[in-house]
Amino acid sequence: IQSAKARISGTMHKIIPAIAIAAIHGAVSVTAQACAAGTAQQIGGNWYCSEVKAITYSNFPGTGSYNKITNMDANTGQCTSEKQAYRGSLAPMSEELSMHFRGPTFLKQLAVYYPQSDAKVKRSDHVHAHAHRHGQQHAHHPKRDHAPGRRAVGDMVVATIDGQVVSWANEYAGPGASPNTAAAQPLPEPQTTLATSFGSPSQIPSTTSTPTSPDPINPLPHADSSGGGSGQWARQAYFNAEAGSSNGFTFLNHFGGTLGKPGTADGGPAFGASLSYASPDGRSAAASPQTLGNKMIDDDVEIIVLSDKTCEGDSCGYTRPGGVAYHGFGGDSKLFMMEFSMPRSGKTGFNGDMPAIWLLNAQIPLTSQYGTNPKCSCWTSGCGEFDLFEVLDTGNFRCKSTLHMAPAGGSSDYFRRPDTSTIKAAVLFHGANQAAHIKILDNGQNFDESLAADVVEAMAQEGGHGGQSSVFRLADV
Repeated sequence: IQSAKARISGTMHKIIPAIAIAAIHGAVSVTAQACAAGTAQQIGGNWYCSEVKAITYSNFPGTGSYNKITNMDANTGQCTSEKQAYRGSLAPMSEELSMHFRGPTFLKQLAVYYPQSDAKVKRSDHVHAHAHRHGQQHAHHPKRDHAPGRRAVGDMVVATIDGQVVSWANEYAGPGASPNTAAAQPLPEPQTTLATSFGSPSQIPSTTSTPTSPDPINPLPHADSSGGGSGQWARQAYFNAEAGSSNGFTFLNHFGGTLGKPGTADGGPAFGASLSYASPDGRSAAASPQTLGNKMIDDDVEIIVLSDKTCEGDSCGYTRPGGVAYHGFGGDSKLFMMEFSMPRSGKTGFNGDMPAIWLLNAQIPLTSQYGTNPKCSCWTSGCGEFDLFEVLDTGNFRCKSTLHMAPAGGSSDYFRRPDTSTIKAAVLFHGANQAAHIKILDNGQNFDESLAADVVEAMAQEGGHGGQSSVFRLADV
C-alpha cells in the first residue's frame, strides 16, 4: 500500500527566500517580498525574515482554472480530467477545503464559523488581538516524501535581501530528488465555461451571493457572505480534546482498505491508499468515525479533518471509488479557529520533529493525495493548498506559511512554534476584503457558539501587534 509519505507530485522543493513564485504553463509570475534590512537568514535551504503574530495574504487573482479529476481507473492506475474554471474573490480557496494536522502536534480545540446575521446563540464580545507565547514545528503534509506544495526546479526566485534585489533559478529539488523529477506540472489554459467546485456548473461563486438553505458546509441562511456587517458568525463544527467531544467534524487518515477497514487501496501506488476513518491516536484505521484523542499526534502521523456531511452522488465532485468521502468547508467567507501546541519530540529522520498544519482543496484527499501519478490530483494544476504553520526542517522553532495556487506565494516572515504551551489561532477567509488572514489570538479567546462581527473583523485588521504583522500580496496572473 502506498505510504502517505509520498506527496502526489513526486517532488519536494524547499521554500526559498522572502518571495512568492508562480510557474504557470510556460510563464512565470513573481512577487517579491522584502525582508527588513539585516533580518534575512537562510536555514536548511529556506529563507526567513522576521517573527510575526499575523500574516495577511491579499490580491488574489479571482479567476483561473485547474484540471479537475473526472475518472480514476484502478486497473491501469490512470486518471482523466477536465478543465475547471473558477471565479470569486478568494477562488479557488473559496472551494471546499480539508484541514490537515501532522505531528508532533497536540490539537486541543478546533472550530469552524460562518457569518450569520440573525444567529440566536451564545456570543463572544471579547476581542483578543495580542499574541500568546507559541512554539513552532513543522506541520505541513504529514506523510510525504515529496511536497507538491514546493517550488519547482527552474522556477525563478526573486528576493530583496538586505536592501538588494537578487534573482536566480531554483535548482533545489529536495532530498533525494533529481531536477528531472522535480519539474512542476503546468497549469491548464483558462476556459470560458465557469463552474464551482461543488458539482454545480451553473453557479459562479460570488461574494454577494446568499445561500438559500441551511448547510453545515457553506454559509448559513441569511448569512452576511461579505464577511462584515453587524451580524454574528455562527459555529458550524467544534472539537474539544479535553472534553472528548466533537460535533460537525470527521477525523480521517490514509489507511483505506487496510485490515478490512472502510476505504480502498485499489489502484496501488499510483493512487495511494484512500481516506479512512482515523483511530483516536491517528496511527491506524477504524471501522467507523472516531473522535480524535486527547493526546499529541505523533511525528509523521497525519490527521485529515472534514465535515460530518457525507458526499452523496456528485455533491463533492468526483471522489475515489470505494473511498471514504465527506464534504469539506467552502465559501468566500469562513473562519477556522484552533488551539494547539507543537512540542519538540527530538526525533529525526523523515518528517521527524517537523509538525505542520495546512489546508487543501478537498478534492485532493478525496481522490489522490499521496499517489505516484500526478495526473490523478488537481494539486499539480493549482486547485489550492494553504500552508498555515509549517516547520520546514527538523527541530526548527519557526513556522512558515505558503499559498500554492495560481499564482503561488509564501511570506518569509514566520510564526514562532508553540513548543512549550498552546496557542490559539484564527485563519479567516474574508471575501469582501479579498484576503486570507492567519492571526495568533489572545489566550483568553473563547470558541463560543457564535462570535460578534466586530470580533471577527478585528482578526482581519492589517497592522497592529506592535509591528509584528506582515502583508503578502499575490502576483497578478
